[in-house]
Amino acid sequence: MHETVSAMIERGAKIHWECEVRPIGHGGPADLLAIARAKGDDFTLANRRSPCRIPGCPGRVRFMDRTSIWPRQLDTINERDSDWWDYSAAEKERLYALGWWLEMGKWQPPPAPVYGLGPHSKTPPA
Repeated sequence: MHETVSAMIERGAKIHWECEVRPIGHGGPADLLAIARAKGDDFTLANRRSPCRIPGCPGRVRFMDRTSIWPRQLDTINERDSDWWDYSAAEKERLYALGWWLEMGKWQPPPAPVYGLGPHSKTPPA
């Protein structure tokens, strides 16, 4: 059974979220009290993939327990499980459809749209 949010609060756990798309800089402490109020005391963060809260980021987050010196993922599934492979394939397909691509094992955003006049455009009349 997975540890509940209320059990994490009782033991003073330091839970952090990390974005799977952009893990460096996309993350922070999880507000366990807010999660308990919204989802209930018996809610668990294991194997959850909430949307990233960084505006414009299509990533999903995973949760890490950073209470001790050695952080540990709250997930119970890993690359030995078919559920992990199914999730990974679906996420890859979803991000490719949004224009993201993998480069050297890291997700890259689509190019920013270019607005305005091109180099061969005439200035519109005033």
